Amino acid sequence: MGSQTLRFGQALTSARRQLRGLGDTPEPRPDAVEALRGLEGAGAAAYIEGFAELLPARLHFNGRKRRPPRDPANALLSLGYTLLHAEAVLALYGAGLDPFIGFYHAFDFGRESLACDLVEPLRVEVDQHALMLFRSEKLRPEDFSSTQSGCLLGKAGRARFYAEWEAPAARLRKLLAESISDVANAISAAGAAGAPCPADSTAPATDTEVDDDDF
Repeated sequence: MGSQTLRFGQALTSARRQLRGLGDTPEPRPDAVEALRGLEGAGAAAYIEGFAELLPARLHFNGRKRRPPRDPANALLSLGYTLLHAEAVLALYGAGLDPFIGFYHAFDFGRESLACDLVEPLRVEVDQHALMLFRSEKLRPEDFSSTQSGCLLGKAGRARFYAEWEAPAARLRKLLAESISDVANAISAAGAAGAPCPADSTAPATDTEVDDDDF
């Protein structure tokens, strides 16, 4: 147990060091979206490296893979991100905002870009929940099956997952409501000042991990 705790601590320390190093990078201009994506990608790589060390070794998690997910951890993350995205879309419609017109994620036909913007800082909530489920063994590798469509959570596992999901979902709804209120206020302020819509000048998003719109 002691060696495992030490390994976890070392992984977290290494990830924190890498993420803090990114903070020393000169802040890109507000219109330098590609530079910002580069910083996000580097931060995500450091984060995933630390996250992998916290998962049980028998999950065989070697990084984020989603097209399709091939291991239990990736399958659960994809499920959680999909549910989070759906919550964001519903909350945006409820607030009278168009979920398809984003800021960081550029307009792309069929993609709810504003919902993608909102879920980015909340993915860690899904990650923490997945980590809890695996480390407490409420979900185990045998709850998943591998198919041509990827790794899937079985019926019994889904029942346990959804029983545990409502608590984090309630917190996510609250956080989304706060974020949407901030966005609505910012849009109102920009409109009053005659500022252009940020989406007008945003370059099309590329198909990268940080532009994770298909989970």
